[in-house]
Amino acid sequence: MENANPTRTPLPAGYKPTANKGEANSTIRSQFQSVIGSLLYLCLGTRPDITFPVIKLSQYGTNPTQKHLNKAKYIIRYLIGTRKYSLIYKDKEGEQGFIAYADSD
Repeated sequence: MENANPTRTPLPAGYKPTANKGEANSTIRSQFQSVIGSLLYLCLGTRPDITFPVIKLSQYGTNPTQKHLNKAKYIIRYLIGTRKYSLIYKDKEGEQGFIAYADSD
């Protein structure tokens, strides 16, 4: 997916996943669960902006279709397009820095 075209949103506007009426292909199921697991890991640590779409797709983890897998890849394309986004904290002089204190008593 190195050459994938980036997207501006985690999922297309108005997208509503539908349940699979038949039995899922074991290869698609394995790939889908692997991708969703990796995306869930990112949600917890560094990318809370993708939490809703990932959770929505993860509901279809036991019986996914190729469409579900394609939408999981769509989220990855969103991550590719936003990988340079960051929050930068600056002090009054414009210097980059961040100081944190904690009281654990």
